Amino acid sequence: MKRPLLTLLLCGLSLAAQADPAHVIRATELKAKPFSDAATLAPLAVKSVVDVQAREGGWYKVKAGGKQGWVRMTTLRLGDGSAKPGDSGVGSALQFLNTGRSGSSGVTVATGVRGLDAADITNAVPDPKAVAKLDTLAAPADDARRYAAEQKLKAQKIAYLPDPAQAQEKPKPQTTTPSPFPWENN
Repeated sequence: MKRPLLTLLLCGLSLAAQADPAHVIRATELKAKPFSDAATLAPLAVKSVVDVQAREGGWYKVKAGGKQGWVRMTTLRLGDGSAKPGDSGVGSALQFLNTGRSGSSGVTVATGVRGLDAADITNAVPDPKAVAKLDTLAAPADDARRYAAEQKLKAQKIAYLPDPAQAQEKPKPQTTTPSPFPWENN
């Protein structure tokens, strides 16, 4: 008796997750695949309503205007589109199933460099052979320009780092990582 009830409950939750309404909070594009460089199927304006079908990494598979495609998670607000304090817009049961997190917001966000501290970065040594290998993988300039034009990218000038072979003095290796808390650096 318990098994059919559990199966029914899980099927009901999965169906609810597949038809979860959401609102676009930042103008975006409906993509054919869950990649930034995937073909664009249609633009989505702010406040557009979409139906969330599935989630893959940082992307939601949605149905909008008769088309089905992918949008970044950060461009949608699940539910009716209104933000409530401490609410991410997903029911807590569905959110736990989707993310494995619960709590007032249920969302975990992390940015930055993981696994490296200031000493690792300071003591890093350039690898010219690896850079040379990357150069062999570069796209032809015409292909890059065509792609940039398709994606509406704009050129930016970025200063190059000095050549390590011409560096006058190597930095001394740092043995300890300073604490971000001033009272601990004594």
